[in-house]
Amino acid sequence: MSDPSEPGSGEDFDRRLHRAREANAPIEERSAHALPKSGMGLAARIGTELVVAVVVGVFIGYWLDRWLGTSPWLLIVFTLFGGAAGMLNVFRLATGQGYAAGYRTKGEDQKRGD
Repeated sequence: MSDPSEPGSGEDFDRRLHRAREANAPIEERSAHALPKSGMGLAARIGTELVVAVVVGVFIGYWLDRWLGTSPWLLIVFTLFGGAAGMLNVFRLATGQGYAAGYRTKGEDQKRGD
């Protein structure tokens, strides 16, 4: 006796997976390239990306310095790491790479034959 809620064959799974991907395609496209519509929104996001990355770097460096007694070296190093991470985030935002796994757009996937 088979339960109708149990998955069937591999073909049935592929068909259901294809339907689900088609239904979610517009959502995935919006989330992969979620840029603010206005210039002020983009500027706020860029500023936030930079500031938060540096603040996290400063916090980690300060905490490690206090714990290991290496003041101020780890604070300096992690502040630089935070700044670099913030600039990387802004670069990814400006180039439209988004935050999806692999950082590739659909056009790049087709060029490579993936």
